Amino acid sequence: MSNPHYQYDDVADYGSKSPKTALTTRVVTLISLAVSIAVLATHDETLDNGYVLTYKDFRSYKYMFYVAIIGMIYTLLQIPFAIYYMRTKRHLISSFSFLKFQFYADKIISFILTTGAGSAFGSTMDLKKYFDLGNADSKFQDYLSMGYIPAAFLLVGCIATLISSVHSSFGLSKTG
Repeated sequence: MSNPHYQYDDVADYGSKSPKTALTTRVVTLISLAVSIAVLATHDETLDNGYVLTYKDFRSYKYMFYVAIIGMIYTLLQIPFAIYYMRTKRHLISSFSFLKFQFYADKIISFILTTGAGSAFGSTMDLKKYFDLGNADSKFQDYLSMGYIPAAFLLVGCIATLISSVHSSFGLSKTG
């Protein structure tokens, strides 16, 4: 039994009422995730004993790094669709199933990015609290303090993806 509110053969009437905002949120997501990845990949700290700390030394930072990469790949794949829709007001792939895929994929990616940001903020706070006993290496504290920066950019990417998710939900309803 088909739903009379949806015409599956033609999705020309479906879509966001503000395609520029939809594209802007994708670009903001891409930029914030790129900054998060760059900070994680380039930041290291040499401790007094000669050991070099990187994001690979902490599971939560590795998780944040790979979550940001997954989010960035997804966003890179979505940007051409957003550009095409903004320019033509038509979907590149004219399938209601694809609109549903975008909707659910945006939800999943936003949840994954949320877990990455949450794990990074939580572990940074816990480690700073645990190692702030006066005997910790100040360079270790500096490294942990820098962990807030990629987590904050990942959080910005998460919020932008949530906004994209709202725009994807608009894509499931008729515009007029």
